[in-house]
Formats: sequence, C-alpha cells, structure tokens
Amino acid sequence: MEPINSIYFFIMLLACSVAILLYRYTITLRRFLKSFIKISKKVSNKEFHSRLDNSIKGELGELSRNFNFMMETMENTIEEVEYKHLQLTSVLKSISHGILVIDIDGNIILINDEARKMIKSKCIGKEEGKNIKQVIHVEKILNGIEKYIGSKENNCEKLKLEDETVYKLKIDPVYLQNSKNAIIGSIINIENITEIVKLENMRRDFVANVSHELKTPLTSINGFVETLIINEDLPSDKRNRFLAIIQKESDRLKRLIEDILLLSSIESKNNLVTENVLLYNIFKEVYEMISYIASSKHIKIYYNFEDENVAIQAYGDYIKQLFLNLIDNAIKYTPEGGTVIINQFTRNNEITIEVIDNGVGIPKEDQDKIFQRFYRVDKARSRSVGGTGLGLAITKHIVNSLQGNISVESKLGEGSKFIVTIPTKIS
Repeated sequence: MEPINSIYFFIMLLACSVAILLYRYTITLRRFLKSFIKISKKVSNKEFHSRLDNSIKGELGELSRNFNFMMETMENTIEEVEYKHLQLTSVLKSISHGILVIDIDGNIILINDEARKMIKSKCIGKEEGKNIKQVIHVEKILNGIEKYIGSKENNCEKLKLEDETVYKLKIDPVYLQNSKNAIIGSIINIENITEIVKLENMRRDFVANVSHELKTPLTSINGFVETLIINEDLPSDKRNRFLAIIQKESDRLKRLIEDILLLSSIESKNNLVTENVLLYNIFKEVYEMISYIASSKHIKIYYNFEDENVAIQAYGDYIKQLFLNLIDNAIKYTPEGGTVIINQFTRNNEITIEVIDNGVGIPKEDQDKIFQRFYRVDKARSRSVGGTGLGLAITKHIVNSLQGNISVESKLGEGSKFIVTIPTKIS
C-alpha cells in the first residue's frame, strides 16, 4: 500500500509542478501577447521606433529579438525611402519645366507644381493616382499626351494655345528595369517656350528688315556709281546730282548701321559706367544740337523743367539719345511754323518727361506698333525725312534699361505726346 501512496504522491507532485510551470508560462505568454498587441498598435500608427522587451529567454525571447531586428530594418528602410522621396520632391520642385510621370494607363504617378499650373489642375496636391483625363484641363496638352501613351519612341511636339502661349511637349517612354520592350509608363516634360519663339520671330524679322533696309541704299549707291563709271562725259550738273544722291544714301546707310550697333549695345546690357546725370544739362546739350533744325522749319521749341537739379543714375549718352530721338522726331513730323514742348516734373517717386508736338499725329491702329523695330507709319515720309525706323525702338530699350515706361497719346492731324516715366531710384 505504501509504494502505491508514494507513486500517487509523486504523480500529484509532478502534476502540481507542471501546473505551476504552465501557469507561469501562461502568465509570461499573456504578458508577451499584451506587449506584442500594444507594440503592433504603435507600429500601425507609424511609430516604427517601438520595440519588444528582448530580455525574455527562450523562444519568446528569440521571437522578440527577431521582431525588433525586423522593425529596425523596416525603420531604416522607411527613413531611406522618405529621404529619397524628399530628394525627388525637392528636385521636381526646383525644375522650371512641368514634369509629369504617368503609367501605361495614363494614371499620374508624379507631378510637380509647374506642371499643375500648366495643365490647370483643379485638385492641387491630389493628382497622384488619378487619370490624366480627370486632371488635365488644357485640351491641346491632353490630346498631345494621349497621342503618344505607350509609344516606344521619344516624341516631341510644339503646342500653341489660344492665348498665344507656346509649349514644347516632350514625352519619353519608361521601361521596366533591364528591359527594352516592356513599357511601364511615360515621363512628360512641358516647357514654356513662348518667349523663345517670340525672340526667334523677332530675330528672323530683324534680319529680314535689316537686309531690306541695307539693300535699298546699297542698290541706289551701286546704280549711280555704275552710271558715273560708264558715262564719263556726263554734264557736271547731272554728275553732281548723282554724287549728292550717293552721299545722301551713304549717310543714310551710316545712320542705319550706327542705330543697329546702338540697339545691339543696349540689348546686350554691357557693363557701362553709370553716373549721376542732370537731366536739364543733358537736355540743353541736345537743344543746342537740334535748335538750328527747328529754326530752319520755323518751329518754336518751348521747355519747362520743374527742377533743373533733378538727376538719375544712368549712362549719360543713353539719356542724350533718349532726348535726341524724341525731340528730333517731333521736329521731323511737325510742319513748318509748328511748336514742340518739352516738360519735366516729378510725381509719386517718378520722373516724367513729356515731348509734345502739333504735327501730323499717329493713327490709333499704329500707336501700339511704333516702338517696334523698322515699323513706320508712313514709310515714304519716314525715308524722306531721314528716318531709319529704329529711333523709337532704341528709345524704348533705353527707357526699359532705366526700369521706366514710355507711352504715346496722339490724334491724327493734331499732334502727339510722348510720355516717359523713370523711377527716381533705379535699383
């Protein structure tokens, strides 16, 4: 009987020990699960720095260490991805062109602020994931992109919108890594080339106009020279008349070349030495130069300078050219016995110069064009008075270089008023 009791006692003792061990393990496991649930919730809230207690021994301890290592790796990877995304975003923001990245179905993957403006997006900041048809509200851009979706070639197209804006649309395919056949999307580069196109058109027109303007006097000079060479026995009066025409055309050619060089110099913005220029002193120099021309046409010049000591920081020769062009034009296009008035005053931190005449005037439809190079309201009259067609273009460039503005008020047959405003302080 006694051995049986000993066996029962041993079994009971063993059962109690197992029960105690199971109880302790259950408590440990329960604590671990509670801790794991708590940490997992933090991870769900993007608190990737959270870690399990790795002081636990055994398999749970190994699980904790593996979990912590996994979280550390994940945290480092996410930080690296976020840093690269920040770099990419910064690069996209700094690019002056519009950049748009789409997948093969036309869904937006990446877009920068410049592209948002160009496509007139109405869902600012929420474009990613949406189809281009939902986001792009400029029909020509949308049609241009849709035309080349899925294309394996680099494509480029120039788009001119209704408001005269010109875009250069460049679409490049994006291939799956290490593959030249599987296309996964496209990178779209939208560049505003409006100013470039305008400058190119201006350059082309300028070259054409210069060629024409140079050809006319050269043809005339060449013709009369040939006539003089062939006809050695020409009467002296006719020979002198031909020579006078050659001299006149040579002078015109010289003026034209000088004006072209001056215009080029102003546009190139050479580092000219500026000085404190007294407007009244410069005007008086010009007045002395042109007063005899006015006298020959019996034109009276009146001037009124509110402050004869007013000065601006500028290149003196440019100011002289400004006065000379405006006053000379007023005299040229004013009939005999007319008047030319020059006013100067300062208002609201701006110096205003007015040149007023009672001459032929400028038609309303031409007033916006007279500052263009080689534009003449009356070509025959302009050439007869010795105009090159560059005077007002030069004047406008000079005023622009002084951060000012020039405008005209005129009525046909009644005269014109040219108004120049220049800030008192030029930055």
